Amino acid sequence: GDFDTVCCVDVLIHYPPERLDAMVGNLARLSKDRLILSFAPKTWYYVALKRLGELFPGKSKTTRAYLHEEETVESALRQAGFEVTRREMTSTNFYFSRLLEARPASAA
Repeated sequence: GDFDTVCCVDVLIHYPPERLDAMVGNLARLSKDRLILSFAPKTWYYVALKRLGELFPGKSKTTRAYLHEEETVESALRQAGFEVTRREMTSTNFYFSRLLEARPASAA
């Protein structure tokens, strides 16, 4: 990679699940040592909130956001040769994201 650390924060919500592996793979190729990703986790609660939001009129970026299963993101990281070394949850009233820090599997 070209960078010690690569951060991808609040971007994966714009990528459908079928493009997740490619996106994570591209980010991993840029990183020498560490990759930090945030994504909207797919849980029953957040799926319900998203469906509730779809009931309101008008366009909303929230209802178009893609939720990702944590295991799917971790699988994409493993496929790219990275291993999760730290995880955190960010949550406020209507903002939530899972934050993962990953390092090359050989260094983790």
